[in-house]
Amino acid sequence: MKDRFVAKRYVNIVLVCFFVLFFTGVMGILHDKYLDELFFFLCLDLVFLVLFLYALEQNRNQRRLFKNQQTDYKKIGIGCLVSVFVMLWGSFMPEFLKPALLVSLVMTGFSSREVGLYCGIFFNVITCLMVGSGIQELALYCMLTLFGCMFGDAIRREKTQGWYGIILLCISALLPELFYYITYQQTKNILFWSGLIQGVVVFLFLTLCYEPLTTWKDKDMEQCLEHLLDERFSLSRELENFSNAEYIHGRKVSTMAEKCAAIVGANEKVCAVAGLYYRIGITDTGSMVENGIRIAQQECMPEPVIQIISEYGGEEELPSNVESAIVHMVDGLIKKLEVLKGEATSSQWNQDMIIYQTLNEFSAKGFYDQSGLSMNMFLKIREYLVKEEELL
Repeated sequence: MKDRFVAKRYVNIVLVCFFVLFFTGVMGILHDKYLDELFFFLCLDLVFLVLFLYALEQNRNQRRLFKNQQTDYKKIGIGCLVSVFVMLWGSFMPEFLKPALLVSLVMTGFSSREVGLYCGIFFNVITCLMVGSGIQELALYCMLTLFGCMFGDAIRREKTQGWYGIILLCISALLPELFYYITYQQTKNILFWSGLIQGVVVFLFLTLCYEPLTTWKDKDMEQCLEHLLDERFSLSRELENFSNAEYIHGRKVSTMAEKCAAIVGANEKVCAVAGLYYRIGITDTGSMVENGIRIAQQECMPEPVIQIISEYGGEEELPSNVESAIVHMVDGLIKKLEVLKGEATSSQWNQDMIIYQTLNEFSAKGFYDQSGLSMNMFLKIREYLVKEEELL
């Protein structure tokens, strides 16, 4: 599937750009920069944004952001906004004590290690240039950013905060003192204790906030699926306004597909959302499949859902996974029962025969040969649908 221009995604990109320019503008005002200086700082922002947006797109296309190529960048924008306010506050802290470690952890938690590294270095460079820090102080913040991104990514994957938190606490206490000595050839005890306090803040952040943050990020797709199933969601209401019959059909397919997925251990929510919007392409003129893909991408639906919609009815592509096969089976069967409603409900035997015949016909035509749907799964789903009283 080709990548399209998606309004939701680019709105959040614009917001990220605004937050970056806002940060530099406010820093320039707070630290008494002249207009010509501020202009060149903003030019530096533009150079950074080119690199940053390229990194975002690379991470998205390689599914390193939320494991979902269709992400809308909303969480990236939130992480960037939090980092802006942390660094604005931190710019007034004494030298060698800017919260570089905290910013790198926040951005890695909200995005990926690579994106966190780019953001951390950018905020460090702008802050040091604005407040007139020396090269040694910038080197300290870059080193702290490396540690933050490395350990933040490790914590996110391993879900263990304890030892990493202790290591980062020690780093926060020791590195500022070391770099201060390298700069001035003398020690400053208050710097050690201040760094230790900052390390405690980082440790508390890792212990109390980091796991909920990364869990929230890792549940991006699950949250998106829940949102799409909400009756108040704009696309759901648009489908209902277009045709109440189509909406009822979609809800019925969604419910049945979710139950079938539970029986065979497939992804229930993906089946539920794909079942609801399987025929969403009918709301526009032209190819139903192409329309469905376009609408799904505009709404930033998770990639597995878009894949199922692209395989609607096996018209252009056969179902490529178990979830797609389930939605195809349920949708095709319900359409058949809706057409033969009087005949299907005349007796239980008639209904059972129609279900057996329809599903066996789908299987015989080879619709599910590439889906990974085993015969055992097929039989379990078929037997469930025969017994399901809500089917009609």
